Amino acid sequence: MAGRESVFSDPAVVELASTEFIPVAENASPLQSQQDDKGRFFRLVAEQGHYAGRTFPTGTRQGYYTFTADGRLLTAANSRDPREIEGMLRQALQRWKTLTGSNGRATAAEIADYSPAYPDRYPADGLVLRLAARDLPREVDTRPADWRKRAWNLDYAWFTREEAEDLVPEPVVPGERREWPAGVVERLALFHLRDFVRGEPSAWPEEALREGRITSEVTGVDGDDVRLCLGGRVRLEYTMRWRRPNDGTDQHSECGYDASLAGEAVWNRAQQRFTSFELAAAGPRWGTNQYNNRGDDLGPAPMGIAITLASTDAKDRTPPHQGGHRGYWGR
Repeated sequence: MAGRESVFSDPAVVELASTEFIPVAENASPLQSQQDDKGRFFRLVAEQGHYAGRTFPTGTRQGYYTFTADGRLLTAANSRDPREIEGMLRQALQRWKTLTGSNGRATAAEIADYSPAYPDRYPADGLVLRLAARDLPREVDTRPADWRKRAWNLDYAWFTREEAEDLVPEPVVPGERREWPAGVVERLALFHLRDFVRGEPSAWPEEALREGRITSEVTGVDGDDVRLCLGGRVRLEYTMRWRRPNDGTDQHSECGYDASLAGEAVWNRAQQRFTSFELAAAGPRWGTNQYNNRGDDLGPAPMGIAITLASTDAKDRTPPHQGGHRGYWGR
């Protein structure tokens, strides 16, 4: 979030990227292990760049890359400084103008063999949700008037058709209620109700879930459409620990999110799917975590996450941020 805000709001960077290059934005997380041509091409490029071979503190390959159509790296960097990225782009242009032959080109055989952490589990017949997280207004606001006040971020949550069906009360008569299955609540809470407004924190451990309860209630039936009222509460609290990569020191922070949830949805019995889904989580968050850029904003402070039905467009088929976690699809 910070990088996008600082780098791609800079006029010089925008001018260079839009007139001299073909700009492409991708989610690096699944591509780092995705077993298809797209994933292999990304690794072909990334393993020539700034994080080539990196495994500590994470194996991330996020950043900015300029490269040729045949996978030859020109320049690469991971920085929030627009002047550094502008310099990277100008250097790439110079290299492009003088490029001859195939020297320096990596081959597929030189790329590390990754295991498929992101198998093709997109639930085409299930429930795919889009999550948008942002800070909510504060009574006393001490944040600087920069990207930190405007920060927001996206994630996606995937649930199977069977899991979606389990959210609908039976029988479908007004007033009938159903508690969401524990596995669905846990996935939503541990992997998605995170403070990812400014960055990308890790998933909550199981022990962090102190309270998790969401219910669906039938409020009306109109032909095949079953209207539902959604509501509940999720409270997460845990001492997060990590090692700072620049000096190796151990860090910790008391973290939490106490969220009330409310919303509405429509389940179509003929299509056996949700045709509408709107759920909001709101409440105080506190603490910091590795990579979420909250060291100067420990809170407590209000945060909201809007959860809506994702489209079937390619951009909304992005895997969940934590989709490669070994516990995402259940233990």
